[in-house]
Amino acid sequence: MRVGYIGLGAMGGALARHLVGKYTLTVLDLNQAAVKTFEALGASAASSPAEVARNSDIVLLCLPRSADVEKVIFGPSGLAEGLSAGKIVIDQTSGIPGETHEFAQRLRALGVSMFDAPVSGAMATAVAGTISVIASGPKHAFEQARPVLTSISPNVFHCGERVGNGQTIKAINNMINACCRFATLEAVAMGRKYGLTLQAMTEALNHSTGRNYTTTGMLPNIAQGRQSTKFALALQVKDMNQAMLLGTDRGVPLPMATIARGLLQIALNTLGQNAQLEQMIGVIESMAGTRLAPSPLSPQSAQA
Repeated sequence: MRVGYIGLGAMGGALARHLVGKYTLTVLDLNQAAVKTFEALGASAASSPAEVARNSDIVLLCLPRSADVEKVIFGPSGLAEGLSAGKIVIDQTSGIPGETHEFAQRLRALGVSMFDAPVSGAMATAVAGTISVIASGPKHAFEQARPVLTSISPNVFHCGERVGNGQTIKAINNMINACCRFATLEAVAMGRKYGLTLQAMTEALNHSTGRNYTTTGMLPNIAQGRQSTKFALALQVKDMNQAMLLGTDRGVPLPMATIARGLLQIALNTLGQNAQLEQMIGVIESMAGTRLAPSPLSPQSAQA
């Protein structure tokens, strides 16, 4: 089977690596260094999305936004120019469900099936091949492409025939993750002001009802001075904005998610477009006037 992958950024590159050596792989990205890395691994490079489509039976996309997906599919030298009946397009972008559904309808007129399959998990799980793949769309196309998806990870879920359901679940997951992250960080900051160590709180919380993804993953990394996440703050704001629009569309107020989105936007406005989600730790620390973990330069820096 011939497979194409467009979008070799941090996440897309990690996912696409699992396809190397298993399929005849054609790749495309604006970053030529990323493309050359895949060429060295045995993949072929394409000069346009149309070329990827002509050389592939299944094409996967992992791009920043749905607007980028539309351009890659329907723009000049786009996928649509090289696709033919029976081929499959899989969108792994954390995109807008309604727009992805529309793209699928437009491709259906060409006899091409499209479904969404965004992923959820830390970068480490993408590299390890254990990330969750949340797919939705025509079951026949999903079953045909399942071997490709399970090459990326065995944790593949089909969430309905409607294209966009997977991205909706991803948006729900993003909201829960952001709300839990900030609730945990601000509560731990309060604990630090009372003189509790981050290590003590982490151990206790992870054996209590407050246990969540942030307490099990992020807090231990902070305590040990390691980077806890690798994700652009601007993309997190984008994901939350998309989630909020889904709520608005159905009249769901989402007050908790609104607060989390506001904190992210404040941080982005303050830190700039190149900021990383990791820097939210400093924002919470500044708001509380404390440090979650002692500074290497001042071990006793925590406020009691």
